Amino acid sequence: MEHDLGFDLAAALEREDLSREDLKALRHPPIEGVPATITDKQLSCFLDACDKNIDETRKVLKIYYEVRKNGPELFSNRDPHSAAIQQCLQNQDYFPLPPTPSGYSVVFHRLKNSRSSNYHFDEAIKTYFMTIDSCLYTQGPRPGIIFLFDMKNVGLMHLTRINMSSVRKFFQYLQDGLPAKLKAIHVMNVVSFFDKILYIIKPFIHAEILNVLYLHTSNANLDSFYDEWIPRSGLPSDLGGDLKSIDELHQDHLKEFERLRPYFLAEERQRNGDAGSLIDGSTDHMLKSLSID
Repeated sequence: MEHDLGFDLAAALEREDLSREDLKALRHPPIEGVPATITDKQLSCFLDACDKNIDETRKVLKIYYEVRKNGPELFSNRDPHSAAIQQCLQNQDYFPLPPTPSGYSVVFHRLKNSRSSNYHFDEAIKTYFMTIDSCLYTQGPRPGIIFLFDMKNVGLMHLTRINMSSVRKFFQYLQDGLPAKLKAIHVMNVVSFFDKILYIIKPFIHAEILNVLYLHTSNANLDSFYDEWIPRSGLPSDLGGDLKSIDELHQDHLKEFERLRPYFLAEERQRNGDAGSLIDGSTDHMLKSLSID
């Protein structure tokens, strides 16, 4: 199944202490709107994100598919070969970083240049969500995920590119439908006008998110960041780390996007094709699809 994730399920279940019985329990009773072809690997990410709470996992699964269905501008036409996504990949940097010593996944993003005319908000969010998906595809369920943003090339004119409807959907997905536990958002090289950005996004952010938002100025001492969150061994050289440069890591990730193209296309078909109630039986069995309401 091309829509399945690529990590080793047995290793992930053992690492995160997840139960196959719980995966089976998620399928009964049926969850409206969840594709019948959902796999155990996909389910395991949600179960882990919800600390093995079956009821909460079912709730997040429903929200996840509702948000994707109701946000086609952010979740449809996800072909890495498309002109819109290629434009984002040429003008912005995206890639996952290695898991931290605590086991957290890390997803990095920054603007490659400061030209606001090169920044297309909806497509940028779409490509960012694809990068998160690529991280889950490879790394699977983890104790948490960290979002790492670099604001080095962000200017005031970029604020004029923001789509408020998409901002709302962005935070709804991250807060209510993300199949991962959001542990922290770290913003590097924070700009002087960040208060204006916060004014725009604050109505859509839960207090829990604000509590894990960390801002780092360009001249900040990052020793505690390296010690508590992401060590130098897991960071690009541009941020004082031991890895390749941001540009080199982005170029490497372009190859990964190319490799995952069949997955992105198949995952979208899975969501937009026949979907509906999950049925009883083996979790490895191809389940009969029902119509979306």
